Amino acid sequence: MTKLTLLGAGAAMIVASNANASYQTIEQISLTQTVNDFGGTTATVYTTDVYWTSDDPEDTLLDLYDVDMGNRALSDYYQSVTGAGWLPKNLGAIFDTDALQRADSFVTIGGFGAAGLQTVGAGGGTGLDPNFGGNTAAAPGDLAGWFNSSPPSLNGRVQAQAALGGRLGVLIGRFSSLEETPSVLTGGFSWSFTWNQGLGTQARQGTYFFPSPGAIALFGIAGLGHRRRRD
Repeated sequence: MTKLTLLGAGAAMIVASNANASYQTIEQISLTQTVNDFGGTTATVYTTDVYWTSDDPEDTLLDLYDVDMGNRALSDYYQSVTGAGWLPKNLGAIFDTDALQRADSFVTIGGFGAAGLQTVGAGGGTGLDPNFGGNTAAAPGDLAGWFNSSPPSLNGRVQAQAALGGRLGVLIGRFSSLEETPSVLTGGFSWSFTWNQGLGTQARQGTYFFPSPGAIALFGIAGLGHRRRRD
């Protein structure tokens, strides 16, 4: 079963000077799946894929920072036997399992193509900022962040995504558990991000707010009141 959640009421509208307004949002796709792991074991996993999206095909995500996941960060995340750690890793050969490709938990700044599978090399160049707590952390830390450590790769450039019905986006995280858990995009919390339009272009920042039910829409304006990513 697959469920697409677009929290449009909390979308961040970014307005840049001397340029047309562009629109970014964050969406999650939740599904329940049964996967085969290394050694022939199977698991039924509750998975949520999170995408950063834009309406401009040149937009390129650089980082996420001050990520506040609320109680969702306390969940027991599922990671496949051959994919331990929060950085994407697929060693190929006998280690390239169904569970690793489709259900392993990780964070990334794109680099997965349109299918969203963790194939060999997918998501390479993703780095974790100190607030994350390290690759072996049980869950992303308070105000966690991750980034493209090799910007020339343009891993974060949006492209048509099958899971989004062909709309433009970048996979930024997969969060799985063996138990049904609360939404990743928990109401009342926010994620901030930096993006540009490729090498040598201006970097811009914005924040996506996830309002509580019934809350008035909140908008982030680039350059006004945003928090900068901690070094």
